[in-house]
Amino acid sequence: MDRGQLREELTRRLQALLGEEMFDLWDLDLASQSGRTVVRISLDRPTGVTIADCAYWNKKIGRYLEAENVVPGSYVLEVGSPGIERSLSRPEHFARFVGRSVEVRLHDLHLGRRTYRGELRQAGEGTILLEDPIAGVVSLPYSAIKHSHIVADPWEGLRAKERRPKG
Repeated sequence: MDRGQLREELTRRLQALLGEEMFDLWDLDLASQSGRTVVRISLDRPTGVTIADCAYWNKKIGRYLEAENVVPGSYVLEVGSPGIERSLSRPEHFARFVGRSVEVRLHDLHLGRRTYRGELRQAGEGTILLEDPIAGVVSLPYSAIKHSHIVADPWEGLRAKERRPKG
């Protein structure tokens, strides 16, 4: 089984396992390090992911992978949260964060640029609409996107609050 097939098989199995407890498989990455396979799993849920959740799932997924013997040879398992500036790689990722600020890096130049940053306006079947302060609203096909992530605003939530005079 090549790396792509292994990734697909692990994704299918772990989505089902995590879904039983209302968690989502945000991302799964396979890498090689010192002759071993590194299985990196990012999980998510609407209420957020805690360190205790990561420890729980590391043990549970580890036992599952051992019992099912899915990953050939020796491997290292890493389970974590996608984080505040999480990567966006699938259409459902983009759809969840419409209205947020994102950075998108493309494989090739589009309108003379390779990187766009701004508000994600729409996430459709095959493209996203992004409002970049310099380029305006641009339509970018998913297939052109090399990497994308949320741009965190440390002041989000504080700007909207208005101070009321004490009275």
